[in-house]
Amino acid sequence: MYCYDGGWYMIGICIHLLRRSTKTLLLIGAFAALGAGVLTLGIGMDTPWAPWERPSDTMFPPLLFILASFVATVAFCATTVVFHTLLKVVTDNPDKWWRFSGVLFLVAYGMFSFGSGTVEAAIMLNILHLIVGLPALTLLPRVLRKEQNSPSQTTVVF
Repeated sequence: MYCYDGGWYMIGICIHLLRRSTKTLLLIGAFAALGAGVLTLGIGMDTPWAPWERPSDTMFPPLLFILASFVATVAFCATTVVFHTLLKVVTDNPDKWWRFSGVLFLVAYGMFSFGSGTVEAAIMLNILHLIVGLPALTLLPRVLRKEQNSPSQTTVVF
């Protein structure tokens, strides 16, 4: 767990870990874009409803969906880095709780995705979330566990 003197130290730790995990975040984002491209353009699966056209049956354009998958994956995984860092404050085993909450999220969102338009779009979203979720659940804790010298003089205790 982190022993810290205030909120600014925690912000510094989060920024430090986000910088250190940038390559992994971009790799997972590339998995998302590649997976979305193969599923939508390669196999021809449906995309979900476009959020800006709720009353109609307008679906995401495939290329925009691929770009949105990359951006959303990198942004969401960056928040999970912050979440994992905060878990280090409240528990002795943040990897276990982070993986548990990640699996819980995948199950909950997997059920929620069946409201995304067609059954094919829901299946595509579930496959895409597995393409993103499994590497995120395995790769990110490894990056975050390799603790180097933190940006402040306060000690880091596990």
